Amino acid sequence: MKILMFILLLAVVSTGFSSESVKQTNAFMNIYSSLCLKHVNDLEVLRKKLSKLPKLPENKSSLFLSGYEGDAWPVPDKSGTFVVAIPNEKNICMVFARRADTASAEKTFTALFSKAKSPLESKLVKDEYKTTNANGKTHSLSYEWFVPNAQKKCCLC
Repeated sequence: MKILMFILLLAVVSTGFSSESVKQTNAFMNIYSSLCLKHVNDLEVLRKKLSKLPKLPENKSSLFLSGYEGDAWPVPDKSGTFVVAIPNEKNICMVFARRADTASAEKTFTALFSKAKSPLESKLVKDEYKTTNANGKTHSLSYEWFVPNAQKKCCLC
């Protein structure tokens, strides 16, 4: 049984609960669910689907890959453009939004991942604020879904 890790990394910029930021938050979670979660067991299938779309150039995609080699794709939505990044040889899928309200995104993300269905259990493994050169102040939340004593791991960002 795999251990699944779900990570949310947000730039700490509160835009307030405007209708636009709420739309961005909803679109972010929809993209995350329909792309990353849907392909949790085989991110290569997602990579193949996305390969039909134009990728970001390497100098721009590196901003979204957390130091890993890989690819990133812009994903247009009526509420804005999002980016999906998948590092090579890692079982990680990341989605980035530009103007989603951080409080709303955190609340939605926490509600989705803080509880797992039996036999899985959920555990908060990271709740960290830091400042980065690329993104300024950020907040990273990570939840792990696991079956006690499982040996394999897989990650989603």
